[in-house]
Amino acid sequence: MRIIHSVIPGHRLTRVPNWGRGAVGVGALTVLLVAALSAPAGADGAQTTTTTTGSSSVTTTTTAATAAGTSGATTTTTTTTGAGGAKTTSGSSSGTGPYHQTVLSTSSDAEHANTTPAPISGTGSSFASPAIDTWVNATHNAPYDLSLNWASSNSGQGRYEFTNQTTDFAVSDIGYVGNTDTTPPSFPFNFIPITAGGIAFMYNVPGLSKQLQLSSYSACGLLTGGIKSWNDPAIAADNPGVSLPNLPVVPVTESDSAGTNFVLEEWCIDEQPALWQAFVSAQESQSGGPTDGVAISPTSPNSNWPGIKGGLDETSTTSVASDVASNQGGIGAVQVKYAQDSGFDGSDPTKNVALVKNASGDYTPPTPVDVASALAYATQLPNGTHQLNFSGQGPHVYNPSTYSYLLTPTTGWSPSKGDTMSQFVNYVLTLGQQTAPTFGYASLGLSLEQYGVNAVQKNVPGAVAPTAAEQQAYSCGDLTPTEVQAGQTTPTCGVTLATAGPPGANAGTATGSAAASTTKGTAAGGAAGSHTVSTGSGTSSSGSGGGIDPSVALTGTSSMAGTGMNAIPLTVIGLSLLLIGFVGRRRVLKRRAT
Repeated sequence: MRIIHSVIPGHRLTRVPNWGRGAVGVGALTVLLVAALSAPAGADGAQTTTTTTGSSSVTTTTTAATAAGTSGATTTTTTTTGAGGAKTTSGSSSGTGPYHQTVLSTSSDAEHANTTPAPISGTGSSFASPAIDTWVNATHNAPYDLSLNWASSNSGQGRYEFTNQTTDFAVSDIGYVGNTDTTPPSFPFNFIPITAGGIAFMYNVPGLSKQLQLSSYSACGLLTGGIKSWNDPAIAADNPGVSLPNLPVVPVTESDSAGTNFVLEEWCIDEQPALWQAFVSAQESQSGGPTDGVAISPTSPNSNWPGIKGGLDETSTTSVASDVASNQGGIGAVQVKYAQDSGFDGSDPTKNVALVKNASGDYTPPTPVDVASALAYATQLPNGTHQLNFSGQGPHVYNPSTYSYLLTPTTGWSPSKGDTMSQFVNYVLTLGQQTAPTFGYASLGLSLEQYGVNAVQKNVPGAVAPTAAEQQAYSCGDLTPTEVQAGQTTPTCGVTLATAGPPGANAGTATGSAAASTTKGTAAGGAAGSHTVSTGSGTSSSGSGGGIDPSVALTGTSSMAGTGMNAIPLTVIGLSLLLIGFVGRRRVLKRRAT
């Protein structure tokens, strides 16, 4: 009210009726409130959010269009990774749809000033090993010149050695789960998704005129001893019009602690619970129990697969592939590259990998596109691993498909080893993903590529930023369930799946439900499904994903600019009240003067 008193002398104001003074006061306060709220939300105003994560920062600017003739809103996310790192801008506009723009600059020499990359070694998943071998060899050369040693074993061995710190890093197809699993590490670590592949059913069946087709029932039946001959009615039902030989099935299993065993058991339990339970009962009823001492559960998967009577039991994927190749009637579960290396490259229908029936009723091969389509339905858990979904529909969905994960130490690790690890991960999740389909793996897609790079940048000591070439090599988006159902085989650029929230230093031991699968945004054309536009709302272009990041702080103007309040009606009301108050005052004063 001091403002009013400075304009109107006090003795004259007292002559004004209460309603006039009230109108003037309310009007003045309304105008002041509107000015405070609308100042940051003008035509050029914006809400700015800055996220600082280790050596990376993400700035999100949201601008609401208010000028006449414009509509909708534009959301832009700018990601600067490391000192001198590349600058990536992405977002969406209701008028133009999503976009993704990268302004490149190289990492500065200062990043390497205080550390020298140290040698590191790793072991684990034979399923992922063809990819790891290729990427390790690539980073041995310039411009990386890294010293990495990789020894293929199995997922269980990798997790065991990682926990006991007899290896620097491990690769596993699953987390620390299951009935008879190893103990998680006592030190902080992260799971970083690095590969995605389909578990292929490699077979050697003479006389086939077409590539073998299997349902989940026939595939699980073959590897559990439930189907004993190749001309079984269940196989005939999957292969109409194909002459099947009267030949004994030779199931080739892998009894070591393989992550692919866990995923395969998970698939059979999910798809064919009665068949799996019958298999478990048959194993337990044997004299002395399972022939090789491997215990299994009727309802919970684990990493071991018992040997089958009349079959062959091995302890490595390489041996499984070799046995199938050398035994007529043989069938075993492998990664595609192992089959290809054995000459099972698709040219001979008698020696190939099977097409598998999916939830849509289509028989599909374990190609990179079909694997990526299947994993569009997976949801990421807080620890960085995934909850698989074998019920996804679409003409190109292949199951069983799964991810493999790199396990890296975080807080307290040697910065010189962290330097090496970060350079390897930067390559693997960018340039390396571009090569993955050439040896049978699907590329992970933009959201998981950036999730992994950002996790290492944030949590691994000594981490360095991706190079300009690596920044340019990111995927442009992710396949979404809606796109998969429509038969789309390439992602819509700028549209990504939801990921878990930014991992903390000890996220490897995190528990909780899977990442939310609700739609956070849509691409141009209104693609729906469990995904979010790469805008920084929910899942940002930096890969930080959904969830709440405690490192986010609002900066700049008042955060009330983001409430969505329209200032125009309040402005009109305020001005009207001021006008009524002053007009009323003049009339009252005029009457009293006469």
